[in-house]
Amino acid sequence: NISEVLTGVKTMGIAGHIRPDGDCVGSCMALYLYVTEHFPEIDVRIYLDHPKPVFSHIDRIGDIRTETDGDREFDLFVTCDVSARDRLAVADEYFDRAKKTVCIDHHVSNPGFADINHVRGDVSSCCEVLYGLLDADKVDRPVAAAIYTGMIHDTGVFQYSSTSPETMRIAGELMKTGFEFNRIIDQSF
Repeated sequence: NISEVLTGVKTMGIAGHIRPDGDCVGSCMALYLYVTEHFPEIDVRIYLDHPKPVFSHIDRIGDIRTETDGDREFDLFVTCDVSARDRLAVADEYFDRAKKTVCIDHHVSNPGFADINHVRGDVSSCCEVLYGLLDADKVDRPVAAAIYTGMIHDTGVFQYSSTSPETMRIAGELMKTGFEFNRIIDQSF
């Protein structure tokens, strides 16, 4: 559970891979929204390489920083959907200086480059892996919409072979929060 890794953390950075796709933007933003909502004592910043306008439906997408902002040392730095250390975008230096690093990913090729690696190569998307680390009861509409966005992008709206019964179960749980899933699909593709 993500709350274990957040214990005692005062500053946190989140980043994804170069040229971020839906799963990268969705997982990074879902984690960011979840932490800002449920752990307000943590100063959390999100760094991504200029996400496409099709992701503008995600709450607080404007909070993303597209370049580093000063000489920081985070207590915790988390990468989402980053399959290898050299694919990390924008916040490279922050990852190197962080007191603790976590990698959340679903790429089979991921060598495990962080202090804590939560890599599940059998899962459809990083968003699905992330969902398993969150407290499902605390996943509200904004977080659910971000996770759903990543899931539809990495499963081709549930048509790729990586889609499992668990993927569909999670999608159903997310839809119960009431976001406009059809609008997200229309806007994304």
